[in-house]
Amino acid sequence: MAGFRKLKSGMWQARVVKDGKEASIGTFRTKKEAQIEAAKVEDRIYYGQVLNDRNMLFGEVVDAWFKHKAKELKDSTIDQVEVIVRLHIKPDFENKRIMKIRRIDIKDWIQKYVDMVDANGRPKYSFGSCLKYLSEMKSIFHYAVHEMEVLEKSPADRLKVPVKDSTVPKGKIKFLSLKELNTLLYYMKNYKHQRFDDYPIYYMLMYFLSQSGLRISEALALRWSDLDGNQLTVERQTSRDKKNNLKLTSLKNTSSYRTIGLNEDLIKELRKFKSKQNELILGHASFAQNKDMIIFQNYLGNYLTPSIVRESIKDYCKEAGVDYKGTHGFRHTHAVLLLESGASLVFVSKRLGHKTIKTTADTYLSITQKIEEDELKKFASYTHISK
Repeated sequence: MAGFRKLKSGMWQARVVKDGKEASIGTFRTKKEAQIEAAKVEDRIYYGQVLNDRNMLFGEVVDAWFKHKAKELKDSTIDQVEVIVRLHIKPDFENKRIMKIRRIDIKDWIQKYVDMVDANGRPKYSFGSCLKYLSEMKSIFHYAVHEMEVLEKSPADRLKVPVKDSTVPKGKIKFLSLKELNTLLYYMKNYKHQRFDDYPIYYMLMYFLSQSGLRISEALALRWSDLDGNQLTVERQTSRDKKNNLKLTSLKNTSSYRTIGLNEDLIKELRKFKSKQNELILGHASFAQNKDMIIFQNYLGNYLTPSIVRESIKDYCKEAGVDYKGTHGFRHTHAVLLLESGASLVFVSKRLGHKTIKTTADTYLSITQKIEEDELKKFASYTHISK
């Protein structure tokens, strides 16, 4: 028979008997909640189910959860999760008994990251980062409840990242205007590289990114065999391990696997680029061919390194007199120009490999004045009353 007592804090403690020993199953806001949870535990005891050690340290639960998690995720994602757990979760909770961690403890913890500011008074951690931290915390407690069965319920359920000021504008999406893009591409088309001045690899890469919307990691992993007529299949990406060694990995999510169409001008440029690449491979002993037959190889036959690509494009932008917007800026540019040209959100979302159309809408619809002006013109035309 379960026992209940009201604590000085106003909370109710529930205790059950297992193998002649009385043990606490936690504290609850009301006696009714304590009775409900105690009934669940007594049912499990009656049917011979195991009640695991509720005195486990949070760190022990995290270690078990992480081993389980590692079986489901790719290496690059696991590395990110490991950093989040090691730097942002374990320091606050590792040595606490998991059954002693309360909802308010988790609220205070995530609020701490929301409130942190840098030397300039700006938020030190973005809303997205805080969201990731809380998501991993919820996953840990879900594992504790449903897999390890050391808790009856998760104190992190339905918690949200607090928003300090909903009127604070989101970080600006960096993209090139059509004029900036054309200026940069014109400069690159006439640029002469030092070793093989007629091998326009960076012109081709920048033009391709702006016309396809691929992530840089997806583009650098492309093979000529991925191109069939004007259809391009995206099914892998490059990444680097902690020693900067190349790895070919799976894509971000299932929607990232896609086949997209390429416009006629881009196809023509790719064909010319391939012809020049083959000419150099056959005509110069020092120009090697990549074993995977990738599209964007350097003259040594190697995959391009993202860090070198970023630094090179940054220099080229400076020489061309165009503000550098990052390699991801070409992806944003492609999306914005598509929307400005009248493409539907559904088309843009599928082309970019977004998981949901909401991601596309939230990211792009508020950043270009032309879209708003065009939509207002459509509305004005539709509602115009002839005199």
